[in-house]
Order: sequence, then C-alpha cells, then structure tokens
Amino acid sequence: MDRSLGIVSVFNKEGIIDFCRSISSHYRFISTGKTAELLETANIDVDLVSSITDYPEILDGRVKTLHPKILGGILGTDEQQSELEKMGIQPIGLVVVNLYPFEQVTSRPHALADAIENIDIGGVTLIRAAAKNYEKVLVITSPDDYEHVAEAITLNKVSKELRRNLAKKAFLHTAKYDVAISHYLTSDEKFPSEYLLSFENPQNLRYGENLHQEARYYLLPGNTPFYTQIHGKDISYNNLVDFYAAISVLSEHTRPSCAIIKHTSPCGVASAKDIETAFDHAFATDNLSAFGSVMGFNRPITEKLAEKLHAMFVDAIIAPQYRKSALRILTKKSKLILCTLNEHTIPEQSIRSIPNGILVQTTDTHTITKDDLTVVSKKYPTSQELDDLLFAWKIVKYAKSNAAVISKETRTLGIGMGQTSRIGAVELALKRAEHRSEGAVMASDAFFPYRDSIDAAVEKGIQAVIAPGGSIRDNESIDAANDAGIVFVWSKIRAFLH
Repeated sequence: MDRSLGIVSVFNKEGIIDFCRSISSHYRFISTGKTAELLETANIDVDLVSSITDYPEILDGRVKTLHPKILGGILGTDEQQSELEKMGIQPIGLVVVNLYPFEQVTSRPHALADAIENIDIGGVTLIRAAAKNYEKVLVITSPDDYEHVAEAITLNKVSKELRRNLAKKAFLHTAKYDVAISHYLTSDEKFPSEYLLSFENPQNLRYGENLHQEARYYLLPGNTPFYTQIHGKDISYNNLVDFYAAISVLSEHTRPSCAIIKHTSPCGVASAKDIETAFDHAFATDNLSAFGSVMGFNRPITEKLAEKLHAMFVDAIIAPQYRKSALRILTKKSKLILCTLNEHTIPEQSIRSIPNGILVQTTDTHTITKDDLTVVSKKYPTSQELDDLLFAWKIVKYAKSNAAVISKETRTLGIGMGQTSRIGAVELALKRAEHRSEGAVMASDAFFPYRDSIDAAVEKGIQAVIAPGGSIRDNESIDAANDAGIVFVWSKIRAFLH
C-alpha cells in the first residue's frame, strides 16, 4: 500500500518508538535532529526534513521545518492538489509534535537566554497548521494519545470525531504554551494589560455549591491537587472552598492549631500546646455551628483526637497526616471525607467571575505585628493583650464581612460574620462568647461607624479592641474606650472579606 508522509519531531520522546513502529506500514516518516537519530537507532525508516526541503537546518536549529514544502504539505486541501503538484510539494497526513519544555526550564533557576531558547517556534507552527487542516491531517501532541490513535490507524478507523478531538487538543496545547510564555515575560507586571488564564487536568467534583450545579477543579499547569483524599464520599465544590479557608487560617499559626470552617468562615479557631487541646478550644467557640463543618489541622490526627471527631458530625477533615489508630476510628464512618494536605502555595491573586468579565485582586496575605499598631486609647495594652489582639486579628481577616471576633489568649470565644451592620457582627460575636467575653479582646475587620460597638463590648467585659480606624466618628469610639478604661488600638489596615 502507498504510505502517506508523516512528520515526527518531538522533545518528549516517551513512547515515540513504539508508536512509529506500530504505524510504519501506513506512514513514511520525516523528522529532525535527535528525533530522527532515535528512530534510526530503533531501525525505523526515517528521512531528514532537509531531504524534502533541499535546505539544511540553520541558525543552530532555530529553523528546521519552516519551509513551504513542509507547511504547504500540511495545509494543502483536496482542491489545491494541482498547485501542490506543480510546486513539487508532497501532502503530509500526520504531524506528531510536542514542544520545547519552556515551563520546566523556567520553573527552576535559569538564565533569561535559556528561557528564550526554549520558546518553540517551528513546533507551534506545525501543530497549528495541522490542527487547522485536521480533516486531512492527524495531529498528535501528547504521548497519551499514541496508543488509541495507533489502533485507529492500523484498523483503518480514523473517524472525523477523532480528527476533530485531536485538533481541539492541539489548539489547547499551543494556547497553553503561549500563555506560559506571556506570563513569564509579564511576570514583572502585577496586572498586565491582558489577563490570560491557563489551567489543565480538571478533577471531577461531586457537585457545585448546590446539588443541581456542576463543578470541576482545574489545576495550574504542572501542579497536582493540594489535597489527597484517603476516605469518604467524593469531594464537592464546597469542601474545597472550605478546605482553602481552613488552610488559609492555619497558614498564620505555627503552634498546634485547629480551624473549624462553616460556609467558608471560621466558627472556631485555636492554638495550643497539643492538637487535642487546640480542637477542644476551637470546638467550644460555637459547637452548634461546628455541626456538619469542615475541620483543618496543622498537626497529625491522633487516636485521642479521632475519638472526639468520631463522636460528632463532621463533613470533611484535612490534616498533614493521620495516625493508623486514628484512621481505624475515623474510617468507620463511610461518608466522612478524610484528606491529607499536599505541598501547596496560597494563591497570589484571587479571581471572581462577574458579568462580562472577571475581577482580579492580590490575595490578602498581609500580616501585622506589634510595631504596626497604634494605641489610640489612654490605657496602654500589656504585652499579653497585644498578643491576644494580634491573634484575634489573624482570625477576623478570614471571617466574612462584616465580622467581629472575641478571643482570649490563643482561642476564639465568639465569631460574628457575614452581617449587614458592624454592630450586628459585634452583637453576634458577643452572644456566642456569652460569659466568656469577660476579660477577653475583640477584633473588627473594619472601622466602627458609631460608638455603639465599643459600648456593647464594654458591657460584656471586653478589655481590649483592635480595629482599622478611619471613620469620621473615630473620636466617639475612642471616647467610649476611654470612658470605660479599656484598650483600643488601630491596625491601620482593613480586612474585608466579601
């Protein structure tokens, strides 16, 4: 049988020998440089591209395949065969190409020259040309497709659907490649003039925010999920959003800590000398809201902790690891989601879809220290009060606005979040803290528009307050603190979370 012409030029040579050998009765191969050498070593007939173009590779390999006899052979249609014959151009029916490893090179220490040299030009051009003419040309960009494409070729079952699917993958491949390069070259710009997104390897989720919504978790190129599920029902959209909230809270704490999350907001957070005590303190903040919650820990789950968790209704747990004895207890609940936390980074930017576009902002990873605070009350805080205020601030920045946190030492006592008024958030936090608010501190994620919040806090025994300041009525709130003889400090930065 007459064999069609196929061009093979791959950087990732995984599986290419077996693939070419399996279809060698259907295609006559042309190739470049090292790919040609590899195929020859495997006793697979292959000619250099230069034997077709009558032109050598030039510029240290920068130009190999950019030639009318190659691009014309790929792009020519049935209606243009006479022109191809007139020009002495042979049709090319197969293009197997993958690209220089730009992302791998730039993900490790490198020189700018190395990055530039790993911007593939010829490969991208071949892929796009073949994908454009997919009805005539098979285009393959991933070793993952070799086996099923080879089977289709050898059985003469190459369908239009297969051709189209391969073309779609090809255009996605080159688009993602271009996005990686553009991100690299604009990495010095926080907000470039055009915002491009590229994600891959979607993970199926049980459902979205509600049962009737579909959802997937897309990954940044080269990344794996930030979690590994080891037990329970399938992960949902809400589980992952709550996991993110938990690990964000935990990222600010080095001692053994627990973050209990309900509908993306913390309803209890604590640090302690051991993880069991941290859980006890976090759970005591609001044991009603903890029902059906997601829990995050920054230490392994012990048997003692597992017994406590097993005795209550928890939807999902994420932790660095689980002791074997703890797993034996927790896995008795078939639906309980158990995940370990993988290597991850908190995103530098947050993205939200809105009509006709997206909103992009830098993630609020700002931290404050004692040196950043301004004492605006007559009473100056003790060292312990400053520590308590900073702990409360680390929690309130992760609670949905309007938010207020009542805490003492390194445990929350009451959290008010998602309220439409500042006083509403304060009153909710105080209500949840109950009598425990006596001698505690309070954090507010934004300024107090009136003195009523300070007055309400004083009535319940709050001894120190932290808030950003910035209201036209700040003096009223300061007067309220001074009238009661409590501490009032400004963080000088707002922590809205919408």
